[in-house]
Amino acid sequence: MHGDESTATMALFDVFNFFKANGYEKYKDTVLKNCTIYFMPMVNPDGAEVFERRNIFGIDINRDAVRQQTPEGIILRSTFEKLKAGFGFNLHDQSTRYSVGNSFNSAAISFLAPVTNYEKSVNNVRDNAIKLISEMYLMLSKTISGHIAKYSDEFEPRAFGDNFQKWGTSTILIETGGWKDDAEKQFLRKINFITLLASFESIANENYKNFENTTYEEIPLNDNYIIDLVLRNLETSKNGKKYLVDLGINLEERNYNNAKDFYYKSSVEDLGDLSVFYGYTDVDLKGMSIEPGKVFENSFDSLEEISKLNFNDLYRQGFTTVIYNGKHEKPFTSLPINISLSKIIKPANSISMGIRPNFVIKKANLVKYVVINGFLLDVENKTGEIKNGAVYK
Repeated sequence: MHGDESTATMALFDVFNFFKANGYEKYKDTVLKNCTIYFMPMVNPDGAEVFERRNIFGIDINRDAVRQQTPEGIILRSTFEKLKAGFGFNLHDQSTRYSVGNSFNSAAISFLAPVTNYEKSVNNVRDNAIKLISEMYLMLSKTISGHIAKYSDEFEPRAFGDNFQKWGTSTILIETGGWKDDAEKQFLRKINFITLLASFESIANENYKNFENTTYEEIPLNDNYIIDLVLRNLETSKNGKKYLVDLGINLEERNYNNAKDFYYKSSVEDLGDLSVFYGYTDVDLKGMSIEPGKVFENSFDSLEEISKLNFNDLYRQGFTTVIYNGKHEKPFTSLPINISLSKIIKPANSISMGIRPNFVIKKANLVKYVVINGFLLDVENKTGEIKNGAVYK
């Protein structure tokens, strides 16, 4: 549906390749003799080209089901009117930081049988969607148990999913969330593939009718208890007083070069008592202290010169940023350290909300870890990865 939500598009091509290849003939015969399946692999190609949610006019297509002002929305609705399908699958990506209820489990997949009114009533059309989701929930629980949630069922009268359900097609929303160590969602791509194939078979043989609505009702709702990186039990000081804090850091992908490349920009999401949150990377640093990283006092005339530095030695001395005298157009650097283009403009010299995190973590006054642009590196064991540094202009 949206230009920056690509997991299901990849999974649909896996479905095409599955039907094209040899094998699983019994399954294919069952499905294709009883169903006709139509695919729209990409609703928003202009948005996809620049990896943006909205279309080229800046309009969210999924809020154009009724007004019909976008060419994509017109095509989608006219296709719907021609088909009047029995079932429809509304495929999205959601935030990787959704949790399953108030648990520490990421919501890898979230389902929803969209409502058709503010009263959230259930008619036969929505009932079929609920039953199919109940079946898929039980099936996927064998593979990703505890990582399946239900998306918010607040009525959105402008959205296609809610209206398709209202207009007579049993509609299943599938939102792909997050999975540890699967940043590109290739494992969750497989889960989408499995879910779609199993759904087709259930529709073909009407097996979904054997499942209870209570299963759907018991699926936990999405919640917000996941952070990318949580550093726990760190000692910090201010105005001569020591404090024990947890630190939560999130990393955001930013497009660059017309979305042909991307980089990470990080920020401190929260600090204090984060015991109710879970980090995809979650480290207990009890007995250690945290302080802002320093800027190396010498400046450099070339990036090549910087690249030859012994970064681990710099980290051990508490440095997280170097000064570069040249020009640097990119808003990031592939070097495992931050770059300042000025001796005056420097990273924030504090530990506070919203700043880009560049810290050193010490034990007995020795640097054990550094945080550079939100990435954690174990200085002693030389483990961890700084995917890109920040550039301060």
